[in-house]
Amino acid sequence: MKRPRATIVFVIACSLFVTCGVSSASPARSAAVDRPAATGPGFPVSVKSGDGTVRIASRPDRILCLSPSATQMLYEIGAGSQVVGVDEYSAWPANAPRTKFSGDETNAEDYLYLKPDLVIFAYPSGTIIQQLEKLKIPVLLLPAAATIADVDSQLVELGTATGHLNGAKNVESSFAADIASAVRSADGDGRGATYYIELDPTNYYTATSGTFIGAEFSLFGMRDIADAAGHGSQYPQISPEYILKENPDYVFLADTVCCGANARNFARRPGFSVLKAVHMNHVIGVNDSVASQWGPHTMEAFVSLLARVLRQSASS
Repeated sequence: MKRPRATIVFVIACSLFVTCGVSSASPARSAAVDRPAATGPGFPVSVKSGDGTVRIASRPDRILCLSPSATQMLYEIGAGSQVVGVDEYSAWPANAPRTKFSGDETNAEDYLYLKPDLVIFAYPSGTIIQQLEKLKIPVLLLPAAATIADVDSQLVELGTATGHLNGAKNVESSFAADIASAVRSADGDGRGATYYIELDPTNYYTATSGTFIGAEFSLFGMRDIADAAGHGSQYPQISPEYILKENPDYVFLADTVCCGANARNFARRPGFSVLKAVHMNHVIGVNDSVASQWGPHTMEAFVSLLARVLRQSASS
């Protein structure tokens, strides 16, 4: 790998993911398209949920989505007009009806003013699902994806649940094509390179290749230094000494928003100035959402960015 001439540092604002993080040739979608209702199976339907199977009696027209990833998917497949509220972390699309909700609420009655006929969670708290079920409000639980195939499955589940199955299958197909195009554009650059993705600059929490963010690196044949330290956890805590020992080729800082991490202050940490990634100017700041949101918009933008970083590193 040749030494680059300039530092490659990209800080991607969540609301400006496409314009800041991806070139104009990027396959990432720049705006939500509220497509016409797709022809799909009639209702009632049964949909696989994270806690079992949920039965949805009729097409939901007042969806409350408390998962930024699912919000992306709903608007991608054409169900945006059925959404009456999203959580405060759903930054894309910009026109989504954001609320004060975080998804950590413990009282289902907080949601009732929106009169939801479907509530979607990624990380529900306490007994909130059971409370909603007692109120006869169906709940769809879509936990964090571990693979790109999981994203595809969630697209289809949301398509089935909302009456937009064809729209979901179209997005699934274009998502796969766009990801493949970005990977081809790297032309093998980065294969075998090691990386560290940082989620917390104080406690050094990271993610292994068994997570959805790790799956994106794996597309390029990169190797995660955290895999050997996982001990069964997909989000292990490692130490500065471990990072120094593994000496990764690339460092990705997914704690730029929460904690102000950047290439400069990373290099100033005790002992880190000797790291290969620092010397090669391969310390890259990204928006925190890349490690917590698995919607197609976020994933396509990050894969496109990663391809560009690898191409620029190889050509410099």
